[in-house]
Amino acid sequence: MNKHVVIVGASIGGLIAAAALRCRGIDVTILEKGNSVGGLYGKVDTPFGKQELGMHVLYLTVPHYQHLVEIFGEHKLKVWHGYKVDIGGAFNFGKTFFNSIYPDIRELPHQSSILQQLVANASSVHHQADARAVANSRFGAIAAETVVLPILQKLWQIEPALLSAGALHCFYDLRRIVACDKTEADQLKQDPAIDQVLGNPEQRQPAGAVFNGRMAARFTNDSGDLSAAVVNWLHAQDIKIHFNTSVTIDNGQLILNGAALAKECDACIIASPLPALIPDARSRIELRELSIYYFQLAEVITAQFPAYYLLCHDTHLRSSRIVNYSAYHDEQDSEGRCVIAVEVLHIAGAAPTEQEIAIELHNVLPFASILASYKLPHSMPVPVPSLANAAVLDEYTEQLQKNNGDMPVYFSGMRTDQGLFFSHHTIGNAYDSALACAARLS
Repeated sequence: MNKHVVIVGASIGGLIAAAALRCRGIDVTILEKGNSVGGLYGKVDTPFGKQELGMHVLYLTVPHYQHLVEIFGEHKLKVWHGYKVDIGGAFNFGKTFFNSIYPDIRELPHQSSILQQLVANASSVHHQADARAVANSRFGAIAAETVVLPILQKLWQIEPALLSAGALHCFYDLRRIVACDKTEADQLKQDPAIDQVLGNPEQRQPAGAVFNGRMAARFTNDSGDLSAAVVNWLHAQDIKIHFNTSVTIDNGQLILNGAALAKECDACIIASPLPALIPDARSRIELRELSIYYFQLAEVITAQFPAYYLLCHDTHLRSSRIVNYSAYHDEQDSEGRCVIAVEVLHIAGAAPTEQEIAIELHNVLPFASILASYKLPHSMPVPVPSLANAAVLDEYTEQLQKNNGDMPVYFSGMRTDQGLFFSHHTIGNAYDSALACAARLS
């Protein structure tokens, strides 16, 4: 009899895990609490047509990509390599920087002192427990206290000493700082330790290989209904999927329809965020909400905004990230207009108005002429990457690993306190979990 693995969550990561297990002869059942596949990689109806829930670029290795081709077909995927995998910008100190996502401090009066501290600290080991300590250790006191930590506090609305070290790589990547021009940066970054903390001020001119050979992919405009393609593939592979089916945690056990999931399978991969399985999560986990605002512009702005997204570091802004769909999408309407999105992390129930975000957008992108706006009615809960949340999630993880009999449990969903937030984290974790699971069951 074949071994049987249950995957909780039909996210892209969950689907890739299912493919990896099935090709190794393991029976797979997917349990999805919603009624569609792909997790956040769907589209929503807006007054400007169907729009994406953020920036839908998948960061993949070759095996991940091969499984996506198997599931969806190669013609439905557009792929980038090299620096094009991740082209972002940042807005800080009242100015837009389109050449790097990292805070650019070259025009600050204490630039030379920051660079000296950054280089001096680079060889130290950064294993501090909280975000304030690790920022001071990585960059030195000046950069930590005047640049990095204010950004973190603006983003999560919490004292950085209460945030985990992984918070520096959650939603914003704050592991590096742009502190000098490219010629000097290229020389300094030859030291692997300095390379980990010093950013390249010209992302389109990398000094060497970038992203460890990772590729980026998105679904093409004519992909059609992704759920229909997935259901057809699942049927062909004899993989079962059950929609509108929730798994919960009770006394450290995974429960499905009132019974222990361990009785139904040999192993389980949780490919959804762990808080989604905790019945009283909102009372135990401190959450923020992510709201999305769509703006229809009079014209495509890619020439002035040559990036896929812009991180709003500036502490005077409530906006978190601006996504420029036309920079990585071919789609635009017949009149040449485009739609961009502004994502805002905020305290639950305290979303800014469309007018407030429109004013911020005008300040950041004064060349963008707004025709209309629309706020998505529902916000998405996001766990704060705090030490307190980490303790709760660690407790549940330990319980699940102990209390489900001989059934091993693997975790691959979003874990903000560990910096696991975007697709290259969760997809990679899901795939690695599938390989580890298959090896254990063989």
